[in-house]
Amino acid sequence: MNQSRNNRPFGLSLTIPVLIPLGAFLLGTMLSAPALKAQVQVFGNKAELSKMLTWRQLGPGNHSGRIVDIAVDPRNKSVYYVASASGGLWKTTDRGRTFTSVFKMKGQTSIGDIAIDPKKPDTIWLGTGEANNQRSSYHGDGIYKSLDGGKTWEHMGLSASHHIGRIVVDPRDSNHVFVAALGNLYTPNKERGLYVTRDGGKSWRACLQVDENVGVVDVAIHPKRSSIVLATSYDRRRRAWNFQNTGPGSGLWRSENGGKTFQRLTLGLPSGKIGRMGLAFAPSKPNLVYLTVENDNRRRIKRAKAGPEAAPLAQGEAGAKYEDPLLAEFFGEESEADEAPQGRRQRRSPTVGGEVYRSEDTGKTWKRMNRQPVGGSPAYYYGQIRVDPRNADKVYVLSVPLYVSTNGGKSFSRKGAPGIHVDHHALWIDPSDTNRLLLGNDGGFNESFDGGKSWVHYENLPVGQYYAITVDRNKPYRVFGGTQDNGTWCIPSRGPIAGGTRLQDCFKVSGGDGFYAVVDPEDPNIVYSESQFGGLVRTDLRQMQRRGIKPRPRKGEKPYRFNWSSPILVSPHNHTTIYFGGNKLFKSLDRGDHWAAVSQDLTTQDAEKLKGNVPHCTITTIDESPLRQGLLWVGTDDGKLWLSPDDGRSWRDLAPAMPEEARGLWVSRIVASRYKEGRAWLALTGYREDRFDPLLYVTEDYGLSFRKVSGNLPQEAVNVVREDPRNPDLIFVGTEGGAYVSTEGGGSWHPLGSNLPRVAVHDLVVHPDEGDVIVGTHGRGIWVCDVSLLESWPGADARVTTLTQPRDLKRLPRGPMGGYMSPVRQFRGDPVKNRVLLSAWMPAATKKAQIRVVSLEGKQLQSFDLPEQSGLHVLSWDLRTGSRIGNVFSRMTQAMRGRGGRRRQSFARSGTYRVELWVDGKSQGAKAFRLD
Repeated sequence: MNQSRNNRPFGLSLTIPVLIPLGAFLLGTMLSAPALKAQVQVFGNKAELSKMLTWRQLGPGNHSGRIVDIAVDPRNKSVYYVASASGGLWKTTDRGRTFTSVFKMKGQTSIGDIAIDPKKPDTIWLGTGEANNQRSSYHGDGIYKSLDGGKTWEHMGLSASHHIGRIVVDPRDSNHVFVAALGNLYTPNKERGLYVTRDGGKSWRACLQVDENVGVVDVAIHPKRSSIVLATSYDRRRRAWNFQNTGPGSGLWRSENGGKTFQRLTLGLPSGKIGRMGLAFAPSKPNLVYLTVENDNRRRIKRAKAGPEAAPLAQGEAGAKYEDPLLAEFFGEESEADEAPQGRRQRRSPTVGGEVYRSEDTGKTWKRMNRQPVGGSPAYYYGQIRVDPRNADKVYVLSVPLYVSTNGGKSFSRKGAPGIHVDHHALWIDPSDTNRLLLGNDGGFNESFDGGKSWVHYENLPVGQYYAITVDRNKPYRVFGGTQDNGTWCIPSRGPIAGGTRLQDCFKVSGGDGFYAVVDPEDPNIVYSESQFGGLVRTDLRQMQRRGIKPRPRKGEKPYRFNWSSPILVSPHNHTTIYFGGNKLFKSLDRGDHWAAVSQDLTTQDAEKLKGNVPHCTITTIDESPLRQGLLWVGTDDGKLWLSPDDGRSWRDLAPAMPEEARGLWVSRIVASRYKEGRAWLALTGYREDRFDPLLYVTEDYGLSFRKVSGNLPQEAVNVVREDPRNPDLIFVGTEGGAYVSTEGGGSWHPLGSNLPRVAVHDLVVHPDEGDVIVGTHGRGIWVCDVSLLESWPGADARVTTLTQPRDLKRLPRGPMGGYMSPVRQFRGDPVKNRVLLSAWMPAATKKAQIRVVSLEGKQLQSFDLPEQSGLHVLSWDLRTGSRIGNVFSRMTQAMRGRGGRRRQSFARSGTYRVELWVDGKSQGAKAFRLD
């Protein structure tokens, strides 16, 4: 009897009475279930929509970008801050496993220096504006302070300081802070020098000023006696055509009363042509201090007792420069080749070079230590010195290599950082374990645990500094871009899995400093890329074969001049025809194998500018009309604008027609319209004159007149302008502060997207096929924004109920991450969502409106109710089919079958579908789209 009871279908006898009425209820509910109440956003105008679009970051993080400072929390060495030259401030709380941007929407995201208050480590001081004097060193807007470890920030003044070299907090008084301000890079200004506050930043006093041309680059407080302060003034001036790296205002200053008064020091120090200087006290011997000096005086052939100076660096050694990017990559050196002669190498008189001085009496007297020169090349790009916290004789000098001395600076090894990127700017030494080093350079952020013998490179800081980008027409498409000191890269717009673009999905195309990159529109394996001063390379990606194709002057012809970033253009009418800009416009019919000049010198050929040490009077932008072959537009760095109607046989000078306010300025972009032959968009930048007003114009008559269309753009110089290829009303611009869109053909502007960090947008592309805007930022890598909804916004048909055409979707699998777990310290692009945006324009509030997804066989897969509002209704379909109740019922039946309630959703399969708009039971149209 007991056995019989045990064999009865016990579960079934209890389940059937419950399941039958429940099933009947669910079936009746499903048959009468309304459409899903999806989250539908309604936009009443294009401005609302443009602000709500979202950006997806591609990265990458592997090559990263210039790191200028590092600060570690003294209480917890797992917490530190990493400052990017142009990509903001980043914080980690887990020793670099993850980083968070903590200064991305505030002020200027170019960072000069950061400082942690030793007494209150949650108090962070941040000085904006990089101090490295690069042509891409962006200005700042003063000092910021955080009391909560970077969560919130308050602006503390010194708005016109522009570039900040150092912040020092008195270790005994948190309210006592010094700020070394360099001032404007290109023009004179008064708010430069050494500033001090004694009330935590509420007020500032200039305690050391030389004049409106001389700033202060470094400051140091005695570790035990805060009354002793040392500071270095720096006399420098950059122009677009020249850099003055030394001057009489450069010097060392000392105060014995906490910064109230300063005295200039000369005993034991060089005079004459002196440039940048850096300071560091020795923590283990507080009276000992080191000084680096850029000594640009002529080197003596003979020196009494001190021994001969080192010979100039041979080609191939660290610090040497290579004009040819192939040579640079071959030698593994992608260091900062900033200045170059006007079309040829010049022999400079030998100079003393980088010197290291040591004082054992808190800076009163000095002695030169090194016989062999150490320091940067160019020296103005470096200037940092650090002392081991436990060993006062171990000194680091940051330069192209990382120099290390173990005998107090008498001799140096250049092997402090083998195997990683060169050009070093920031170093932190763990005071409790001096074998642990944190190092920042042009390639990003690095860590060593063995005193610099080996290094870990952090590949999760997406602060790439792009100059120019382009796209191909693959599906999915790829983005190519040139970066500051990290070459030219290829990044897929989507990786092979939905989790985002991975490190292994990206590859390097060419070396050197990368700038313009252009892809053959009919053969995406052919890529043209350029490194500094015209180093043009053609790469066949099939075999990664590279060939230098830079135009060369003929025998007896004057040398050509090429810009730091020289423009490349593939003709929209013939994919084997390319143009390249120097001081003349060059044209090739065979992909760069042979060149011909199709213009005279198109610049002002200003004699004074041509004397400078930076190539100038060069072409900076080229375009050919998509509507007429041979209609060429050219702009230069010295304010010239030209038009040729006949492929270079004749030229018209348009500079006299340009507005007075823009004359003589750098032409950042000329873009020929695809909608009207005589129309072109013109952008100029006053960045190199410390002018930041937006200068954007349009011509409708081939450049005979120009109309200003910058409208309500913020006070940010314009780098790039683009037309939308599908909607003539949409114009996009990239400025020194972000990306903006005009939905009215210019004049009125709105921020594009809600989550792009404040950063300089150097280049912007609207994809010809995909409805994406792609931006190359100089500090935060590459970002993508889907603007297809803006493109399809109704124009003349705004009074008609309209269904928008959805984009086709290629679904990505949720595949493995490349191992058993996510790689540590590696960046991944933002994930790609397998969703389809569905939208419809409702000119008036309408009842009973639905969007339905239907198979080609007519089976309804999903439907969504629309709210009773006028405007553009937008919703995101996640590809699920059937009602939610049906899915619940499916999970219940699975549970009854012993499957543990595992969730199994029903999703649309690959194929072609229709989206339909219904209003009050009547169809208002249908659009087909594809799922793969």
